[in-house]
Amino acid sequence: MKKERIIANEETINILISNAKKTIADSECLLHDTELIKVEICNNKLQGNYLQLVLELLSGSLLGICEVCSNLKDMLSSSNTYVKRYHMQMINLSQYEWCIYLGGKDQNGVLANLIHYLNEQHYNSLELKNVLEKVCQLGMKCNVGLRSMTAHYDEPNIMYKKLLALNDEDVYVRRISEQLLIHDMILKYVSPILQMIKEGLNHIDKEDIRKSRFEFNIQDILNAKVAEAFNNKEELDIMISHQIANAWNDIESMKRLFDTCEKIIEYLKSRQIDYNRLIEMRSLVEMQLAVSFMRYDLICSMDSYLNAQSNTERSICFMYVYRIETAALTHLYGYNEERRQNSIWNRIKTIPEYKSTPLSNDIERNLKILTSHFDGTRRNLFTHYREGSKLNISDRWHCANKMDHPKELMQILQLVTLCKNIHQYLASLLSVMNTTEKKKNDEILEPIRSIKEIAYKNNLQDIVKMSDKLLSIFSLSNVKL
Repeated sequence: MKKERIIANEETINILISNAKKTIADSECLLHDTELIKVEICNNKLQGNYLQLVLELLSGSLLGICEVCSNLKDMLSSSNTYVKRYHMQMINLSQYEWCIYLGGKDQNGVLANLIHYLNEQHYNSLELKNVLEKVCQLGMKCNVGLRSMTAHYDEPNIMYKKLLALNDEDVYVRRISEQLLIHDMILKYVSPILQMIKEGLNHIDKEDIRKSRFEFNIQDILNAKVAEAFNNKEELDIMISHQIANAWNDIESMKRLFDTCEKIIEYLKSRQIDYNRLIEMRSLVEMQLAVSFMRYDLICSMDSYLNAQSNTERSICFMYVYRIETAALTHLYGYNEERRQNSIWNRIKTIPEYKSTPLSNDIERNLKILTSHFDGTRRNLFTHYREGSKLNISDRWHCANKMDHPKELMQILQLVTLCKNIHQYLASLLSVMNTTEKKKNDEILEPIRSIKEIAYKNNLQDIVKMSDKLLSIFSLSNVKL
């Protein structure tokens, strides 16, 4: 018997949101101190394999907690279907990367390496083995296919199906609860070691640490002022809410249009009627759907930026933006010749009316400029907690603290504007195609209409019926969306 789902009341949701905010603040503070300790230990040549692994274990766990809790509070704060599904994706991706970082696909994660080191030194590793077991159990619950789609995008039709399956936010709340329990086990193990490290660094000149903090603060102040300016503009919140309000309904509408094209293509194929025009129109709808996913994901990221409570959390939002940009534009246009040959845009270019449609060259020029600046190293850093043996946590942390938020905001504006321009362009292209089809229809159908009219006047019913049938067939073969 299926258990009846219990809906959390408003009070419970508010408590979860409040706890998530506190967890983010506490984790960021400890992560900041941990990264400073890493620097000081390195400067004073105190690092060893064990100490390095312990600090990487702590900082990786902390960053993962910051990211999932940020998405958790935004997911619970919204009633919008698309927004909730966006944050479920991000939680799944962060947890997957977190588990790979700690456990590793190849048993080469930080935890696994730490256990191996302790075993070699004949020290007790049972506590960490229990942690690793919990990490593996959590990793098994992560959706690998969804993770790949979030990190790289996919065909719009596939993206729709995977997003449609994200209906239960409770699943992700429970998974974050599991992650927090694992994190607590890590903190319990690391805390006494961290205390000894701090005591061992007491002799270090505090002025050096103060200078390290100050380096980050200058950019932090600028970024905080920009965020404050945005938060004081209620019209921006209203605009974003308006933009995202009907997001999933829009996606549903375009998906129905895509499915209609598919069905008509199959019908025309079965009747051996030319369906090339419908394939072209399907490409238009596919492009529209892909651009919509990109646009709404960008708006969700901007919404998260406005709801963030720290510069680090805001920087994480911009990391998401860069990942969205590279993934979406790779499918839309491609970043090299091979990718461009397989892109949706390349199919659009085969439409005869492409060359005669205004803005075709402008859109392609903008796509080419944006994709030519792709930075694979940066994209990988913002996606993966680790790449093979390379651990990315410290680099992600420093990048987050040095990020120029005004520049990143301008990039979002540029990308959203591009989405808007592509939507307008596709509408314009469709209009030109419809004009072409109308002209062709008139050339084909006018003689049939004339025959029908003569037959009707002379009461030749057989010819009238035949004319109607021909008109129906030719109209079907030239369907307009």
